[in-house]
Amino acid sequence: MKTYAILNMKGGVGKTTTAINLSYLLAAEHGLNVLLIDADAQRNATRALIEAGDYPTLYEILTGSELVSYWMDATQPTDIERLDMVPASDLLWGLDADPTGKFWTVHRLKDFLAAAAEGQTYDVAVIDCPPNFGAATAAAIMASDGIIIPMLPDAYSAEGMADLTRQIEGVKSINPDVRVAGILINQVQRAGVVDDAAAYIRENAPCPVYKNVIRRTVKVIESTWAKEPVLIWSPRSAAAQDYRAWVRELVDTEVLLPADQGGAAPASGEVLQHA
Repeated sequence: MKTYAILNMKGGVGKTTTAINLSYLLAAEHGLNVLLIDADAQRNATRALIEAGDYPTLYEILTGSELVSYWMDATQPTDIERLDMVPASDLLWGLDADPTGKFWTVHRLKDFLAAAAEGQTYDVAVIDCPPNFGAATAAAIMASDGIIIPMLPDAYSAEGMADLTRQIEGVKSINPDVRVAGILINQVQRAGVVDDAAAYIRENAPCPVYKNVIRRTVKVIESTWAKEPVLIWSPRSAAAQDYRAWVRELVDTEVLLPADQGGAAPASGEVLQHA
């Protein structure tokens, strides 16, 4: 099972939208069994895909709660076939006030995903990260194989390459084995200044940049109100077409395979060891 964190320390760059639509496409159009993990205390991905309820969340995983004795205890089904998720909780905010890790451990999400991998239920895990280097982000980085960075084609992003380099160095300090899978240029519109910014990002980025970009469209905003991936809400919209092309690029680049081509097999309930 491969795990990707959708990460950028800036807000408003489309992390949650990217995580939701990536997860949907991997499951619905590429036949992969996907686990989407909401690591953001704002819980936008959780609200979009599952109903409110009394269930274990990422908070219980990170704090070693006995409510998550088995990895399957913390996964919830969505209405999308092949797509499950680990919900977020607003209690995640409180973990950032505990930098010593007295009440949470950075390795617990990694251990959780290792148990899920042994259970052989999922082919891919996608983690929607918050816009900070708090507890949940550190745990996500520790658990990930690759980092996907959504980025806007604006002057702040183009001029912030030094900041991005520092972000990547910070990621490496937590997990030296993680790699940046690529930068996804997001919310592109037809304008010379946008083209210039995108070109600057491609020429100066300290990591790979995906060939495909995501165009800006109101259909993405509408899909958030509808609580659906834009691929369902408006499958022929510019953003839907772009997400589809980008995910094909990602699948080909990362060689992501479904269960019947050497991926996961049926599940078993692996016990989690509480640290």
